[in-house]
Parts: sequence; structure tokens; C-alpha cells
Amino acid sequence: MNDTSALPLWKKNLRILWAAQFIAMIAMSACLPFLPLFVRDLGVNDLQQAQQWSGLIAAGPFFLSIISVPFWGSLGDKYGRKLMIVRAIVGLALAMGLMGLAQNVWQLLFLRMLQGAISGFIASTLAFVSSTTPKQHSGYAIAILQSSVSAGPVVGSFIGGILSDAVGVRAVFIYVAIACIISSIIVMIYVHEEKSQHTANKNASLLNNLRYVGSMPALRTLVLLIFLVQSAIVFFSPVLPFYIEQLGAPHNRLSTITGIFVGIGGLFSVTFASYWGKRSDRKGYGKTIRLAAIVTGTATILQAFVPHYIWLFPLRAIAGIFTAALIPTLYAAFSKNSPAENRAGLMGIASGATLFGNLIAPILCGWIASYWGIHIALILPGILMFIVWIGSKKEEQYELNG
Repeated sequence: MNDTSALPLWKKNLRILWAAQFIAMIAMSACLPFLPLFVRDLGVNDLQQAQQWSGLIAAGPFFLSIISVPFWGSLGDKYGRKLMIVRAIVGLALAMGLMGLAQNVWQLLFLRMLQGAISGFIASTLAFVSSTTPKQHSGYAIAILQSSVSAGPVVGSFIGGILSDAVGVRAVFIYVAIACIISSIIVMIYVHEEKSQHTANKNASLLNNLRYVGSMPALRTLVLLIFLVQSAIVFFSPVLPFYIEQLGAPHNRLSTITGIFVGIGGLFSVTFASYWGKRSDRKGYGKTIRLAAIVTGTATILQAFVPHYIWLFPLRAIAGIFTAALIPTLYAAFSKNSPAENRAGLMGIASGATLFGNLIAPILCGWIASYWGIHIALILPGILMFIVWIGSKKEEQYELNG
């Protein structure tokens, strides 16, 4: 084993939080890609209605998390960021466990909304790492942390697909809750937040943080780009299994194939996360964002024109490589432009932009796919990536102020 005793504290915490978040993402991705199929299990058999409900269910956590995550972030600045991580993962475990008991789509939607109100694990770990990592390493650290968000689905979607086909989605939710509890225990025992890393900011509040972001042009631009990128990334997820089925995937292996598809993107994102993080620290954010946006947009649009589901996999791999550069790079730019004393709260607002994309995009996808077709729902996120490319042409918008 590698000796970690000589590592600085921020690196030790980064490793532990990566592992904890990886476990949590395995757990969540074990069932989330297959929620559209769970919707059908709960009695919504009409394809048009299933697509609309899938969009609502996918967006469910984000109705409330848009407000709750920045609020939890401001509390982290006041009372400690490690505490917010533990609170978030326990909340996630509770919500996911209850989903396995849902008897209809209305209950499932309510529990997804509850998850958004009491969870926010990814945002909490992001706030912790952003606040405790030296600025010159923030791009690398955030990219590594975000790679666990991609790494988890590589394993979780594959395992979840097999389990879903074998024992049903409902049983998988119980395993998810147990894995989340394990993740919370790891954080409680091994993550250390020194007093020097957290000086309570008694003036921290959601309203003050919103005013600060509104007064800073660079932060306003970054919030908008984060929203657009995340919208494009998650846009197609509510109808993905239906599209794979439409392209000839066997029905009795639909969950497994969907899981492999999701996992491929995650695998390539993990592989290239460190490269993109170091590249953005070295060369600046604008060039990285423009390159990644144009390639991801092109690969996404091409998926709408494949004749068979097999062709989706290489395009998914390409998109995974370049998607890995986008959100971590934007987060790192946002972090570097944020003052240390209220960085957790401000990063909560950046996470709120991500959550807003997670809220709006799946709902739009469900309705667009049901009325205008699945292919249009694939072209639109590609167009969003092109808009990001156009909007990121002035590289100085992403660099440090001073």
C-alpha cells in the first residue's frame, strides 16, 4: 500500500471523499438509470404517459434541492462542512430506501422530491473540497472528486442492470440505502476538518451569497454555463431505455444494456478526469470548455441517427471523454473566483445551477419525446453544447480575477 502519512490533509480528505462518493454513486446508479422501467412496473403502461412520468420522476429531487442545496451550503460555512456531508448521505439513504416501498408513481415522485430536500451529498463534498484545497490545485482536486460521479455508474449501472433484470428494481433500492449508510460511516471516521480549515462565518446566508454572485460578472457567466452543460448532459436520460429498445435491444436484457451504455460513458470520463483537471490548471478554462463542448455536442447529435443500438456505444465513449472536462472545469473556475470565507455557500449556488439543469432538462425531454419524438430529444442537448461553445469564446471570463 502507498504510505499516505506524508500527504497533506487536503489530499487525504480528497481520497476518502472520493471513495465515499464512489460508493454512493454506485448505489444511486444501481437504480436511477432504470427508473423509467420502474414507472412501467408501477402501472404506467402507455408509452407517451411513461415518457412524461419518467421526466418528472428523473427531475423530482431537483424541485426542492435548487433551494435546499445552497441553504445547506451556507449552513456548512457556519457550522462545518463535514457535518453537511454526513447529513446529506444519511438523508439520501433514507429517501432511497423508502422508494423501494413506493406503490404508485405519485409516491415515487414524492420520495424523489424528499430526496432533493434532505440530501445534496455531491454538492456537500464539492463544497468541502473546494474550501480546503489550495487554489493552485483546485482544478485537479475537483476533477478527481467529480470523477467518482462518473466512476460510480461504471460499476453501479452494470450491477444494477443485472440485479434489476434478475430480482426487479424494487429490491435494488434496499441495497442502495445500505451502501449509502456505509459511505456515511467512512466519512464520519476518516474525514478530518481542522479548525484552520473552517472558521465559522456568522454572516453567511443564502441571500448574501446570491447577491455576491449577482455582482460578479464572471460568476454569473459560469452559473449560466453550468446550467446549460448539465441540462445537456442529463437531457436524454428519462427516455434512454425506450430509445435503446426502439433500436432493437432485446426486451429481457434492456436494463443490462442500458446499464452498460451508461457505464461506458462513466468509464471514459473517469479515465480522462485527471488529464482535464491538470490541463485546465495549466492552460486555462476557456480552451478546455470550448473543445469539450463542441466534441460532446457533435457526438450527442450523431446518436440520433444511428441505425442500431450497437452504434450508440462508440459515440457514448467519445462523449464520455470530453464530458469529463466540462462540469469540473466550470466548478474549478467558480471556486477560484470565490472568497474562502463563504466558498461553501457559493459553491452551493454553483451546485444549484447543476440541479436546476437536472430539474428542467428531464421534464422537457419527457414532453418533447412524447410529442415530437425521441430523435428530437437527442438533437436538442447537442445544440445546447454548441451554445456553450459559443458562450465560452472569451477565455478571460474563466480566469482568476487578479
